[in-house]
Formats: sequence, C-alpha cells, structure tokens
Amino acid sequence: MLLAFLLNGLCPFGLRILAGMGVGREYIPVYLFYWYLAGCVFGLLWAFRNSKGVSVSGTSIGVGAVMAIASVGGQLFMGLAMAYGAPGNVVYMLAQGASICIVAFGGLVLFKEKVGFYGKAGMGVGLLAAVLLGVWA
Repeated sequence: MLLAFLLNGLCPFGLRILAGMGVGREYIPVYLFYWYLAGCVFGLLWAFRNSKGVSVSGTSIGVGAVMAIASVGGQLFMGLAMAYGAPGNVVYMLAQGASICIVAFGGLVLFKEKVGFYGKAGMGVGLLAAVLLGVWA
C-alpha cells in the first residue's frame, strides 16, 4: 500500500510535464496506460513472488476494481484539466481536497468509522496543505 501511495503521488508529476510541454491532450492517455500497466505487472510479480500463490475473492477483486477506476479517472481528469489550461496548483488543490473529503465521508457514513484525534488532525493538515498549495503556488 505504501508503494501504491507513493507511485500514485508521483504520477501527476509526469502529467504536469506533459501538459507543460503542450502535448498533454495527445499523450496523457498513453502515459496513463503504460503507467498503470507497469503498476499492474509489478503488482502481479510482487503477489506471486513466493510459491504459495495469491488468495483472491470476489470482494477483493471488486474493491480493487473500484479503486483502480477511481485512481485512473482521477489521474486522467487531472491531466486533462492541466492539458486544457487549468493551473497545476488549482488542479492539485481541488484533487487533494476532494479526495480527503470523499474518503472521510465514505469512512464516516458508509462504514461508520470513528475518527480519533490523529485522524482529524491528518485530515485537517491535508486540507490545510491543499489550501496553501492553491493560495501560495
């Protein structure tokens, strides 16, 4: 999960470079296809690194598919927004803020999770970082 988190954070860097070069409209879908293909291949190799194999259930496939669609969709629309002229600081601010709000809402409403002090502090710092990125970048 840490690797997925880090790589999902690095992906927008390439999107920004493509948009800055003026080739985002043509190459962002290709970039994302190969980015996620490489991630899928790496994930499969990692999962099958030992001889025990992988235990797969319908639920885990469904959750993984929803997460993948959300990730690809988010990256695609961020890249296209920048390719069509939206400033990167605004795109990242909105994506970060919306992501935090959607995840928090889902956890609280759908899964009835209790959020402690550190969870609230983490959400607050994340939202503050998003606002500062939009204001000072």
